[in-house]
Parts: sequence; C-alpha cells; structure tokens
Amino acid sequence: MISVDQRGCFTSRQVNRRKALAATIGGGLALSSLARSAGAVSGVRILDSPEQLRSAYDYVIVGAGSAGCVLAHRLGLAGRRVLVVEAGGQAKLADITDPPEWPKLQGSQFDWRYQTIPQPGLGGRIIRCPRGKVVGGSSTINALAYQRGHPAAYDRWPEGWRASDLLPYFRRAETFSGGASAWRGGNGPLHVLSLADVTDRTPVASAFVKASQDLGFSMSPDIGGEVTTGVGWNQLSIKRGVRDDAATAYLDSLENVAVDLLVNTEVLGLAIEGGRCIGLRLSEQIVRADGELLLCAGAIDSPRLLMLSGIGPADQLRSLGIPVVRDLPDVGRHLEDHLLVAGVAYAARRDVPRSHYNHADALLYVPPSDPRESPDHLVMCLSLPFVLPGVGALPSPAYVLVPCLMRPRSRGSVKLASGDPRVPALIDPNYLSEPADLDLLVEGVSLAREIGAGAAFADWRTREVYPGPDATTTTDIRKFILRAADSFHHPVGTCRMGAVVDNALRVKGVSALRVIDASVFPGIPQAMTNAATIALAEKASDLVLAG
Repeated sequence: MISVDQRGCFTSRQVNRRKALAATIGGGLALSSLARSAGAVSGVRILDSPEQLRSAYDYVIVGAGSAGCVLAHRLGLAGRRVLVVEAGGQAKLADITDPPEWPKLQGSQFDWRYQTIPQPGLGGRIIRCPRGKVVGGSSTINALAYQRGHPAAYDRWPEGWRASDLLPYFRRAETFSGGASAWRGGNGPLHVLSLADVTDRTPVASAFVKASQDLGFSMSPDIGGEVTTGVGWNQLSIKRGVRDDAATAYLDSLENVAVDLLVNTEVLGLAIEGGRCIGLRLSEQIVRADGELLLCAGAIDSPRLLMLSGIGPADQLRSLGIPVVRDLPDVGRHLEDHLLVAGVAYAARRDVPRSHYNHADALLYVPPSDPRESPDHLVMCLSLPFVLPGVGALPSPAYVLVPCLMRPRSRGSVKLASGDPRVPALIDPNYLSEPADLDLLVEGVSLAREIGAGAAFADWRTREVYPGPDATTTTDIRKFILRAADSFHHPVGTCRMGAVVDNALRVKGVSALRVIDASVFPGIPQAMTNAATIALAEKASDLVLAG
C-alpha cells in the first residue's frame, strides 16, 4: 500500500534502501562523440512523406515528444497500428548526446524558438520559450533533469491522478541508477542517473551541499524518491554517459511493431466531423485514425491546434473567422510556468571544474513551513557563469546560485494571433502578475545569498558579483529580480483536467480525441516537468488501451 506522509515522503510498508552502484558512472566526456544516426530508431518505420503512410491506423499521435514517444511505445507493444507525426526531424548532433552541451540546443534548429509577448511584470521584457522541434521533443533539448517533485502537488490533482496513483507509473518508466525500491523503478525504458552514484561531481557542488547543511537543511539520499525536500544530488536522464531522451528510451527499443514515425511534417489542425475527431490535417490531406487521435503537442501547441480546429473560447475563435466546433473557454487559459533568477553570482578564486553532467550537480528543495504543502523554493548550484545579458557581465572564473520559484501564483494564457496555422501563438505567462510571486523570489534570492556566503564556500568565493554588496534592501533585491528573472521553461496547464479534458484526458464534447501532455496538468509540479509528463503518458496509455 502506497501513501504520502507529512514529511513529503512517498511511503510504503516495505522500504528497500537504494543500492550503491558497483562501479562509478562518469563517461559523459568520453562518449561525447556519439550521435544518433538517421536509422537509429529500430523497429519503427521512419517516413519523410505522407505518401508512405499505411492505409489505416488505430491511433494517430501528434508530436513525438515525451508523451508521444511513451504512447507510441506502449500502444505499439500492445499490437496497435500507430502513426506519430512530428514537425521536427531526427537528432544527429553530439551536442544533443553529450550532457554538458545542452545550453547549445536552445535557440538551435531543434527548437521552435518561441517567445512570450512583452511581460509587464518583468519590465516589458520578451522571454524565450524553448520547445523541442525534434524527435524526442523537449526531452531532447532540455537540461536532462529528471525529478518527480513533492507528492503534495499531485494530491491537489483530481481523483485517479494523485501521488499514490502516479507512483506506479513513475516506477514503470525508469531504470534508476540506485536500483529498484518501493519508490524507484529498476527495469523501465528511461535510465535515470542519480549523481549520488558518481564520484566526479564538481567540488563547487560539494561546497553547496555543505553550506546548505550548515544552515540546517537535511541531506536527502534520493531527492526523487522517499524524501523529496532538502539538499541533494541532481538526477538526470543519462544512460552510459549520454542523454537518454524520450526517443532513445521509448522508440529505439521497439521491434516488430506497427509504428510509423512521419518526420518533418507540420500538423495544420484536427479533422472534426459530426462531433468526432476523425484524424489530422496536413497541407494537402487528412490522415485518419480508426480509433482515436492523441494530441501530444505540448502546453503551447496543443491548445493552439485545438483552437485552430474550432475547439476553444467561442468569442476568440469567431473573431478570427474560425468556425466553432466546441465552445471550451478554458482552452489556452491557466498557463503556469516556473520562474528562476539568473543569478546570485560569485567570482571564484580559481578555475571552476567543468561538470560532466548538466552543470547543476547539486540542488536544494526548501521544505515548506506547512508539511502538508509542497515547496515554494528550489536553489540550484551551477558550476558555470550564467546570468542574463541584462544583468551584466561576469568575471572568469565564476559560479552561480540560482533560486527558482516552484509554486507560482501567477497564471497566463496561450491565444491565437491568427487563423493561419503557420502563425505562432501569443504566449503570455503573465509573470509576477501576482505580488506574492515577487515576494517569494525575494525570499529565494536572500536564501541563495545566505548559502553563498557560508564558510563552506570560503575556498572558492572571492566576492559576490550579483546582486552585489550594494543590494542591501528588499527594494534593491526586487530591482535585481526584475532584471534577472527568466523562465525555467516548464509551461503547463493550458488544456487542464476538469476544464478541457476529463479524468481520462478525453476532450469534452468531442469524441475520439484526447490530449496527453503537460497541457492537461491541473497544477504545476514542484520539480522539472519532464518526469511528470512521462508518468502521465504511461498512465494515459493504460486508459487509451482500456477504451
């Protein structure tokens, strides 16, 4: 029997302690020359033209991101005929496979390069919104972090989607480097590496752990397992030193399945007849689904495609000349995103060793004052100089502590700018529209400065560069935040459960259509969102197969 206790722990009647790895894992640099070849997806037919399609499919999936790859895997293994349509192509660069190179991917050819509209709460700045345009989706261009978050966040979700309901799917998805336990999986498709199981962590990260402990924060031996708050070592989707994204984990392992992957093909909308989704629209044809269409285009493009197809707020659709199929006012609403501050920066006494992983070897999830709640704050230790251009320059060498707001109160939206499917949506996260968010970020910056000033950093720290010694008041810190705040790139909630889809993720009022991705999250997890997206898709695959 699995439940959640008030310490923020997944609990079980049987507790199996994590087993240490028999050998150290740390080959990220040695394997950096590896790249995914065009034929690497074995067992899946790779198509580059709609002319190559089969005559019929049971399920058509829009998007080969985290959720789409999971669904293709599970439905394919169940003997279903599956088509996945992806706007991007296959990844072939070592920049993707080598974990430390992930910063090069955002803004690259593998990114949709979306941007927000000007954000009044951030002084009118326009914020980048990277989204993967590649097989594997955002799991292929993200920073590889793989954490589940605090169970209290899921316990605010509808019945059937709470922490105890999702735990079996988190476990089913993963092969954890520390071994299987009541909380962790041991033979799932996706490999999750805990940096607790390596010996080549950066010394700056070790100083961060010690400084956090000196302030009274306890060490979590598995920040994604039993205890999800405290200071701990990061956990990343890495297998044998290279990135293990949704495509490598869920598509590469398929054999003898009827799964087709149509790449470099943009979906223009959904085909709806008589209240039923019959398939999707490409530039010159409709691709039909005999069973269901599964929309997995993410928190930006899933609502965009629904609205382009006449499903959404009727007044907005009519104003753009789009015939209304189903009036669902909440499509595109309730956008949530984590916000970070880049960053609390320090000049270093000597060169800071480069991380072999994602540059954030250690992190701190600050326990909430109310043990029944989930954390507001995350602080990461980055072993590379990272501040926003508007903040200023950094000396070299340097390191940065990054406070993150993990339970934002502000809500935004995704709206259509045009009825033309080739025009990007209007993305408005509405950052810091709720005053409480700015107050919480002030707390986060203050905590990061307290950690950074600790004795454990004495051998590394020469001086605080940002916010700097002159930032002594709350007003000073607020001004710094308005220059330094940035998206953590975790948009969710724009097709949320209960409003747009039911608890089985079926779109309300339209048959044979489900949305399965982070857009259906009824609340944002207090962690990076890739793990939750994969667990949601694992559970959704069972729902789809159950009919």
